[in-house]
Amino acid sequence: MTAQPLTALLDDLDRIAHDASINEENYRKEAAVRFRELEQDRAFGFRRLNLMRTVTAALDGCETEEDAILRGSTAFLHELGWSGTSETQQETLTNFSPVIAACWRATQPVSPEAQTPADSTAIIEKLRAFEAWFAEHRNGPFLSIMEREIVELPLVETC
Repeated sequence: MTAQPLTALLDDLDRIAHDASINEENYRKEAAVRFRELEQDRAFGFRRLNLMRTVTAALDGCETEEDAILRGSTAFLHELGWSGTSETQQETLTNFSPVIAACWRATQPVSPEAQTPADSTAIIEKLRAFEAWFAEHRNGPFLSIMEREIVELPLVETC
């Protein structure tokens, strides 16, 4: 009896086991990438929500679009922790202004000439356009600048 068929069997099983190991590792890498994407989507979603919550709250009581843009811009800068003094910050603010204006217009009474009442779709589109502009001109997603590093402080016991 020859051992060659059994050696071939063991070689095949070894190859199958190694292939399975490689497939598992590749899947783990793909899953890790997907988890990071989902984590970023969630984080950006809440950052976007918090930014727009701050900006829209600042528009309360604005009677003119100019006043709304001024107050919304102040809220925008505050939320980002910006002073608004740099050219880059001013350019970013200028490109965000259409979002503020769209928010203010959405709060205005619907005129009889308007065919449909304002909805969030137009504002979301302006926000997407702004974020696309930022990504293109600043080589990264806008909402990444809102990332706040959590500093862990040592626990100090007091007597």
